[in-house]
Amino acid sequence: MKQNPLYEQYEKIRSYCEQLEAANYDSYDLYAPATAEAIQNWENTHQAKLPEGLKNWYLLSNGFDMSYTADILPLTSIVQYRYDDIGLDPCFIVGHYIGDGSMLVIDGEGNFYKYDHGFCELIPVQFEKFLTGWIQERLEDAMGDAGLL
Repeated sequence: MKQNPLYEQYEKIRSYCEQLEAANYDSYDLYAPATAEAIQNWENTHQAKLPEGLKNWYLLSNGFDMSYTADILPLTSIVQYRYDDIGLDPCFIVGHYIGDGSMLVIDGEGNFYKYDHGFCELIPVQFEKFLTGWIQERLEDAMGDAGLL
């Protein structure tokens, strides 16, 4: 587990979630890890690739729910999504950000896109940067609001 390139980020996120819940600030859920076999089965079943960073995350936590601010869906909740406005086929919703319907999606080749109310944009950064640039920053904001930082 410690060899996973996302381990340090995961540990920081886990620690923030534990501290916020202990302070009764909000509810955060990090799910039990997925197995490499479950990840491979998902890819085989859907004939699509998950990005390496997302695979690494699933090996640490099979999903994450950040109380209406962001989530990463568990493998079993990722299904093919057909919506003409997105213009990607196949397209899979893997999470949400902001909490207002904005979605994090991947295509069949494992490229990330932000879908925001009719506008779909390729994300030019890796999943690791999304974790740092969105989830971790939101948790740090919550830690500050709760007087924990």
